[in-house]
Amino acid sequence: MKTHPNPVDGATTCASPEDHPYAAALVARQPVFDKSKKVRGYELLFRDTLDSACASFEDHCLATMKVIADAYVCLGPDMGAEPKIMVNFSRAGILGHLPYALPPGRTVVEFGECFLPDKDLLAAIHKLKSDGYQMCLDGFRETGGCEPLLALADIIKVDVLDQPPGEVADILDLVGKNGPILLAKRVETAGLFDMARAMGFSWFQGFFFQRPELVPGRKLPSNQQSRLKLFRLIEREDMDIGKLAEIIQSDVSISYRLLALLNSAAFGLPQKVGSIERAIVMLGWKPLRNWLRVVIFTDLAPRGKTRELSFASVLRGRFMELLAEGHFSRISSSGLFLLGLFSLLDALLDLPMSEIVTTLPIDEELKEALCGERNVYSDWLELADCFETADWKHLDAFVETLGLDPALVAKCYHEALTWTNSFFLHTI
Repeated sequence: MKTHPNPVDGATTCASPEDHPYAAALVARQPVFDKSKKVRGYELLFRDTLDSACASFEDHCLATMKVIADAYVCLGPDMGAEPKIMVNFSRAGILGHLPYALPPGRTVVEFGECFLPDKDLLAAIHKLKSDGYQMCLDGFRETGGCEPLLALADIIKVDVLDQPPGEVADILDLVGKNGPILLAKRVETAGLFDMARAMGFSWFQGFFFQRPELVPGRKLPSNQQSRLKLFRLIEREDMDIGKLAEIIQSDVSISYRLLALLNSAAFGLPQKVGSIERAIVMLGWKPLRNWLRVVIFTDLAPRGKTRELSFASVLRGRFMELLAEGHFSRISSSGLFLLGLFSLLDALLDLPMSEIVTTLPIDEELKEALCGERNVYSDWLELADCFETADWKHLDAFVETLGLDPALVAKCYHEALTWTNSFFLHTI
């Protein structure tokens, strides 16, 4: 790999991400929730180079610019809404005014407490704050010398997974209850969420929202059972299109959303589509079935469940389907779509996956993978999970294991993000 001097600190760095389409497209989004599990922001996470061991300030800046460029793809309809955009900037990135490429008022500039709070950095942060940007001090610990940064922070991010509760409590005492917003990161379980909330944290980041909180004795209500019956109908190989049109027409909600989708700017049709029969012909059976799968799936979600679960499920399914369609013909693309779509149903329905799969219209191997058993499908789920967690090291391992082209993997994920954002914008 090519190297070149870093003008910031003289260190040797990798070639820029511009040289690698895989690196350029590796952007993940992680939601930040408040106490009621409402999304308050999205952190955009990136990979700076193909070689994860070769990173530097200069590459960090270039990768951050890629994140900024892809922010609208990552957030889609949420870009113009209330949630914050949270991006981690290096010292060089802050001094190079990179945050100004994102909108003030909505952007949170994250920086590490390991920075030396020199005069130039403090002046740049002061200027950003005066221009409407919020600041987040990430990885804060009780160490000396960071008081000037603490005083400028609007948000303090604390790791609650690897630190004992006593150490976390000491940090909170140092920050004070009337200070910045306290954000607990790496909240992986419902128990950690409850603990962090009781300790005084207001915002939370982690995958607790993807972990099921099982309710003993709970059964699927009738409306969820009826949606699963419709699922079984559309998965039949001998589907009668006329019968399908009748079913769609009998459901006002689905009919309205289907016509709204086709008449949206995303399709750019020369004339309005005014009937379900014509909608089916215009869209085609395979795209229509995928669309119906997602509509039925999102209708399964109980009130009060975060939309992030639905979004992540649809994104997983579309990502794996695209990979199989173009680059891995040895496995069913339709099966992979359903695998991703159903992979978070236990968290959505608060039921054990082993109970849910008995009602799903999928083959036994898919059911086994959903229940955590190792088979031909399980690596695909972990591949999608690596994108969500920005675990680039393990992502490389799965890409190699599955024999995939890294550049095409990134391209498919990017396309899946665009498709999922478009769907949620026009139909949810």
